[in-house]
Amino acid sequence: MYRKKIGILTSGGDCSGLNCVIRAAYLRSKALGYSLIGIKRGLRGLIERPANIVELNNEICNDSLLTKSGSILLSNTKALAKNNGEQYTNEECTELVVGGYHSLGLSGLIFIGGDGSISLLNRLLIKNSELNVVVIPKTIDNDVPETDIAIGFSTVVEVVSEAIANIRTTAASHERSVVVEVMGRDAGFIAMYAGVAAGADIILTPEFKYDAIKLIENVQKCYASGKDHCVIVVAEAVESATFKAEKNYNGVGEYVASILKHNGFDVRTVVLGHTQRGGKTSVIDRIVGSAFGVTAVNLINSDNSGVMLSYARGELKPIPLSLISGVDNKKLSKNDVCVRIARDFGVYIGENVVNEDKV
Repeated sequence: MYRKKIGILTSGGDCSGLNCVIRAAYLRSKALGYSLIGIKRGLRGLIERPANIVELNNEICNDSLLTKSGSILLSNTKALAKNNGEQYTNEECTELVVGGYHSLGLSGLIFIGGDGSISLLNRLLIKNSELNVVVIPKTIDNDVPETDIAIGFSTVVEVVSEAIANIRTTAASHERSVVVEVMGRDAGFIAMYAGVAAGADIILTPEFKYDAIKLIENVQKCYASGKDHCVIVVAEAVESATFKAEKNYNGVGEYVASILKHNGFDVRTVVLGHTQRGGKTSVIDRIVGSAFGVTAVNLINSDNSGVMLSYARGELKPIPLSLISGVDNKKLSKNDVCVRIARDFGVYIGENVVNEDKV
């Protein structure tokens, strides 16, 4: 007979590693005598009446979850709204979330989410510190502050690196340049890390200003070095003096390609899009996800609430949610290891750091 219940949900966009966290949390909960209640579709499942839940068991949380992308609990990126489409006020939403928590008789809640979801949760918990909540950071963008690694980032780097390697063979065969546009929103971690891992010749990210003339010169330099092709990786939010990223983070790849075409280069554009979110979960995401899941249950069991788990400098530890409340999203810095590697390789990454005091 289970004596207590723990809830778990995945909020925001999907990514690899979420199911690893769920599996690990289930195994640890079971060992400590808890039942683990999966809440479907993020916070939306918690505000529904009755709450949209599933009691997790051995059959659901089997070993296949280690490599399965996405979330078996589903996710939700839409604004929390009533059936008539009208959005809940913060007060209404808070009341429903807190009510859902208590109606399920939860001893604690494991909240897996990215920066937007964590900000929302922070607003909801301001006056409800009695809720025993542990946050696990997840995002392919890796832009959650106060943690080196978020769930999903390792896998997306592997997926994008493999895609660039596949694209390179076609670029080489046709002796042309290829612009590969990748995700990341306002941070350039995916572009920089996957670009370095795949041997890109040019990597453009939002954190570094680039110059169109320098861009052209570096493509020319690439061919002059003896290569018969050039691979340019571009983060979706890169802007220039004449190109502003659209709200849907779309179009920069074609813009960069147009600059090169205008200067006589044979070039194609590949937008990887949502293929980046899938793929077999990487070993690092499996290990870190498992560590996150187990540790979250341990924290709830010891009544350590209002914290986010941070993986930094090789150490997993809880930090108060207040430390990341209102803090800017994490960005690439000029001292990031992959930035230094790219520059030492002679990869063109731009001229100057944007907002250097913040990165």
